[in-house]
Amino acid sequence: MLCQLTIDQVPYSFELEGDFFWGENEILAQSHQHLFSRWDYYETGYQIIPLFKEQEWSKLQADIASTLKSAAQSFGLKLPANFEPEQYHRFVTNPQHQQVIEKTRFLTYGDFSVDFETLAGRISRAIGHPFSLHNPLLEKEIVILRISRPQSLDINPPHRDGYLNLWQKVVNVWIPIVGSNGHSSLPVIPGSHQWNEKSILRTAARGASINGLPYHVPGIAGTAFGLPMMRPNPKPGEALIFTPYLIHGAAINANTDQTRMALELRLYGG
Repeated sequence: MLCQLTIDQVPYSFELEGDFFWGENEILAQSHQHLFSRWDYYETGYQIIPLFKEQEWSKLQADIASTLKSAAQSFGLKLPANFEPEQYHRFVTNPQHQQVIEKTRFLTYGDFSVDFETLAGRISRAIGHPFSLHNPLLEKEIVILRISRPQSLDINPPHRDGYLNLWQKVVNVWIPIVGSNGHSSLPVIPGSHQWNEKSILRTAARGASINGLPYHVPGIAGTAFGLPMMRPNPKPGEALIFTPYLIHGAAINANTDQTRMALELRLYGG
């Protein structure tokens, strides 16, 4: 099925494969609205917050570069000493990229020198509810380094994380690392967490694929309101936080010569 959307009013489309159906007459976010009852930004479903101090940000940048070099070396690719993450696409071929993301999609907090407990405290204060690094539904915590090469389909389909049980009581945290700007940052649909499921055309979990690559999250092919997405575009050192029922994804990197990288994590508030 052709998934048609706009990002900041610019049209995009791609083939989204799967078995699609319209949802039931329900608003899923209402079951967990209490997690965000003190949050001033609940109506839109997202907020940009300052998250890192200067020294913490420098540590994170060094951690990311080290992680990429380690992932590449695991299958024999040696990145140059002066490697800059936003140049990733110049050095890594498509088959090699698939090997890299097999490593970077299953990172943990222990792979970083930054104190994520401190970051979780800052996020909790911004929302007005305590959120934890530790999700009891997971064997270990997951931090994902999302890598999106320029002019590619290195994307998730539009989706809601809250469709999956383990992500229903979380807050999503998206942290831009390099190459993130008005042409490449994560798109969302403001207020879409309050849309009724009967207006959403989607697949089941693990039921969507793009270019033959399967995705864990259900893919949304369309809605009764279209897919009018926009890029909030947090700056370096900031984070985009949002409810897991907000429709997001399709983070097409429209840059011409910059790989976009971002960290993605979810804090548990159940």
